[in-house]
Amino acid sequence: MKKLILVLAFCPIILYGQETKTEVVKMNRKVAVILKVGTTGISPEVSYNLNSRLNVRGSFSFLNYNRKDILSVDQNGSKVEVQYDAKLKLGNAGLLADFYPFKKFVAITGGIFYNLNSIDLGINPQSDLKFNDRVFTPTETGTLGVNLSYKKIAPYAGLSFGNANRGKVKFLFDVGTLFTGSPIVAMRGTGSIEPTATQSPILQANLKPLYLYPVVKLGMSVAITK
Repeated sequence: MKKLILVLAFCPIILYGQETKTEVVKMNRKVAVILKVGTTGISPEVSYNLNSRLNVRGSFSFLNYNRKDILSVDQNGSKVEVQYDAKLKLGNAGLLADFYPFKKFVAITGGIFYNLNSIDLGINPQSDLKFNDRVFTPTETGTLGVNLSYKKIAPYAGLSFGNANRGKVKFLFDVGTLFTGSPIVAMRGTGSIEPTATQSPILQANLKPLYLYPVVKLGMSVAITK
């Protein structure tokens, strides 16, 4: 009888200890630091947990890529060398909200970014160019430059897999879309190519369907505070 009384007396304490332990495991950590890579470049992020279903996240992305080369183009049996210089600049900063309908793993993400993505392309002939029985030197032919930029404010919508604030270390995956709007085209030219630069409105119209920018990111997080 005494043994039964002792067991009944200690049951609430044991159960309370188990519940407390379970609650600690489920509790989201307040702050997590994140590093991702993907179509927006390299993305350091910080995630803050508001409640069991909602995190807010600050994100910054950057990447610069330059390529310079010479192409050989066949023109009526002769080779024409053209140098191109391409520069890709990715850069954006944004604020996101991750809503977890089931409190775990999959989140519906929405937010807004300040978008600095741009593309520069320069074309510079390196050899003589024959046109209508006339030969143009590289200086006479001139150069052509094309710049693509976007509106600065870009909304974002997507899905996030993994919860940076749930557990110490997590692997994360994001997929979504930046609503950047159609590219804004600016062209500049010198020499005989200069009139081509006036065709920028036509090129911009042709690029009008490209108003969405795909976002795919893979990364890892470390929670730093409970």
